[in-house]
Amino acid sequence: IVRNPRVFMFDEPLSNLDAELRVEMRLHIAKLHHELKTTMVYVTHDQVEAMTLADKIVVMNYGKVEQMGSPMSLYYNPVNKFVAGFIGSPKMNFLPATVTAWQPGQLSVKMAQDHNLTLNITTSPLQPGAAVTLGIRPEHLSTDVNIGTVVEFQCEVVERLGNNTYLFGQCYGHDNVKILLPGDVHFRPWQKIRVAFDDRYCMVFDENDQRISADIAAPDAH
Repeated sequence: IVRNPRVFMFDEPLSNLDAELRVEMRLHIAKLHHELKTTMVYVTHDQVEAMTLADKIVVMNYGKVEQMGSPMSLYYNPVNKFVAGFIGSPKMNFLPATVTAWQPGQLSVKMAQDHNLTLNITTSPLQPGAAVTLGIRPEHLSTDVNIGTVVEFQCEVVERLGNNTYLFGQCYGHDNVKILLPGDVHFRPWQKIRVAFDDRYCMVFDENDQRISADIAAPDAH
């Protein structure tokens, strides 16, 4: 700082700190960046650090740039399954499916255990029998079954954090499905419930893990 450099480079500076100190130092770096108005290149494997500190994120995978953009543009419109799974906490839920019918603005799929879903969603053209993956973020699942497509969920673990409640369980035979709900909900392990999601926030990935569903309007996607 004394030398007034044009660029600062950080290589996982917070990786060896405890959780509380990591938060404090992250805030300090953010304030420093705002005050100095100097470019900072920050390398991290922690997507929370990337989302909270960055004006622009470059997501890399084995040395290859997968996507570059603002934090919210990567959150709402990841180009592929890798970026979708990296950005967001808790991570996105991925559910394999098989296409049964496609028409502009509508996609029908068969899930495991012969469950069928019809989504009002825009994707690239798909042939019946094509393998796809549905991506739904935990925060986009709700116990309000009137908001959109309804799926069955078996709760296995309940984590209550006060302001939020996390449910972990199975959806159509797929493990490790996560749901983020307000803190004032009450569920118990092994309870079967119905949850729903707004089709607009369901992403579709093809057999090559590329997103083929339409962009979602992000607040700062510019």
